[in-house]
Amino acid sequence: MTGPVGTPRPPAAGAASAAAVDPVGADSGLRPLADLVEVTIVVDPVFDQNCYVLRRRDTDRALVVDPGLQGERVARLLDDRRWGCDGILATHGHPDHVLGVPHVRRVAPAAPLRLHRADWALLDPSAWRDQGLPVGDGGAIVPDEDLPGGAAVRWLGLTLAVRHTPGHTPGSVCLLVGGDCFSGDTLFADSVGRTDLPGGSWPQLAFSIRSQLFTLPGPTAVHPGHGRPTTIGAERLGNPFVGQSAAP
Repeated sequence: MTGPVGTPRPPAAGAASAAAVDPVGADSGLRPLADLVEVTIVVDPVFDQNCYVLRRRDTDRALVVDPGLQGERVARLLDDRRWGCDGILATHGHPDHVLGVPHVRRVAPAAPLRLHRADWALLDPSAWRDQGLPVGDGGAIVPDEDLPGGAAVRWLGLTLAVRHTPGHTPGSVCLLVGGDCFSGDTLFADSVGRTDLPGGSWPQLAFSIRSQLFTLPGPTAVHPGHGRPTTIGAERLGNPFVGQSAAP
């Protein structure tokens, strides 16, 4: 294994102080996330993986999305800025998106980790080692709650809607808030998540993107797990693997 778990590349063959999850849908409109939330991106330089720290601008409270190998830097950011962390959301269970959880919990021990239950079995360092993936040294990673499709994470008056998008992994999800989508390793700018690791499925991934993401409004901003941001409209039109220009 020579590249990151979520490397954008062609598919292989084939609540003031706490966030709450409840099983209802949400419609937050298309108000830009930046109007209400400061988003800090902490990039892992090894895998070019993006961890997103969301802080409600009128508070000192934060959510952390996908803390990976940059987990110590994320913890330092929270500590230096004196932000409390109300929760950790993982778009899937690959190590480059969850290895930072123990580091974040050192400064926010009460912050629950939410991950789709279908990916809980992926949190096995021995399996990561067998696949040549990083295993980390921060301690055990144990989810606290499921993050199922159709649920909504309610946090300080905002709602993050959860869409289940299997394909990269069985439990991959995307998080929608207003006009923004945190797509994990499901959809990238001009690419899609790889499907050659255990649990991956190209037919599932293509279906997930077309049914769960390409049905969103074109201006929806996409914040991927790796690489630069894009929009749903740009990918629906020009993504070489699942867009209108893709080979049938």
